[in-house]
Amino acid sequence: MQGKIILQRNNNGAYIIMAFIIFTISIYGIAQVFFHGQEHSYGVSREVPFGLLLVGYAFFVGISVGLSVIATLSHVFKFEKFHIRSRHIALLSFSSLIAAFFLIFWELGGPFELQIFRFVKYYLNFELTSPIWWMSTFYVFETPLLALEIYLLLRRDKKSTFYAGIVGFIIGIMAYSTLSMVFAVNAAKPLWHTSQFTISFILGALICGGAVAILLLFLRKDKEPNRIESISAISKMIMFLLIASSFIHIWTAIITSYGNSTLSDSMDLVIHGPLQFNYIFFEIIIGVIVPLALLFIGKFKSLPFVAAAGACALIGVFFSRYNSIIGGQLIKVESTFLEKIEVGTYFPTLAEISIFIGAIGLTMLIYEIGNRYLPMNEED
Repeated sequence: MQGKIILQRNNNGAYIIMAFIIFTISIYGIAQVFFHGQEHSYGVSREVPFGLLLVGYAFFVGISVGLSVIATLSHVFKFEKFHIRSRHIALLSFSSLIAAFFLIFWELGGPFELQIFRFVKYYLNFELTSPIWWMSTFYVFETPLLALEIYLLLRRDKKSTFYAGIVGFIIGIMAYSTLSMVFAVNAAKPLWHTSQFTISFILGALICGGAVAILLLFLRKDKEPNRIESISAISKMIMFLLIASSFIHIWTAIITSYGNSTLSDSMDLVIHGPLQFNYIFFEIIIGVIVPLALLFIGKFKSLPFVAAAGACALIGVFFSRYNSIIGGQLIKVESTFLEKIEVGTYFPTLAEISIFIGAIGLTMLIYEIGNRYLPMNEED
């Protein structure tokens, strides 16, 4: 038994080193921002001010919220079939949230002291009509709540964990909904200013949570007491969410095909324009069709098939966030100050890509350090 624990710690040490190496890839992008500035380092512009890092922020926050929902279904609402190592799920949720903050920090593109000063100055203005202010407020509460939930799970304080889980669940959903509202209230961007935009965000977050939970089971290769039941329950949840997401894709495309509105032009840019390959191949085929096929082939119980479906679904959700956030900025701009209608362009730079990869490494690094030094495997 002792030898098994030592072997597990040695493997965990290798994972920490690997995660740290992946995280160090971000040094390239960080150095570019320090020495050359954000405008030179990123592919953003005045017409397209939000790039890969903001997309990554929305994606990682979605993973965090989705994992929180999975954990809440288990130890708060007592859906035992969703019980997959609550401590690990909570730690992964916290790690993803920190990685999201890492991305938004560098998306703003300034030194540490300036960013802190800017945030405090803006936050203390108490702009209650600002969606960004409310989003910041919710995440000010959500981050320590996640840390508290991990602490209570480690102490096996079931009563306190129940209440912390309830509050964390509500705050997390409200925070992510408010994040989507930051985009959706912008009437100047028709692709964002729709009712299905926020719904798509929430569905994507739940898909990510289920997918990461399944991948955790697959990569850890440990035997859960109710492993088959958990795999089946989460994979069926992913199936229903993918079907719901596909309905949104279908009806959005159909409805916007009628008329010559700005929204129709925006969807045309996504379906037939520069984002066509991303939309059809990654978002539809890889993100919806392939996962559904794998889930049915694996009969919702085969972990390799379900894990592959989860990985594909994660890719699909990422490109869904990318296409919606970037595509919303590529709409045709018409103004009395412009002689003709213009279309924005964007492609992420190596600096942005390196920082995004670094966020993946940061998620892994925080999780593996916690997994090594905290009593994560001593669950009931």
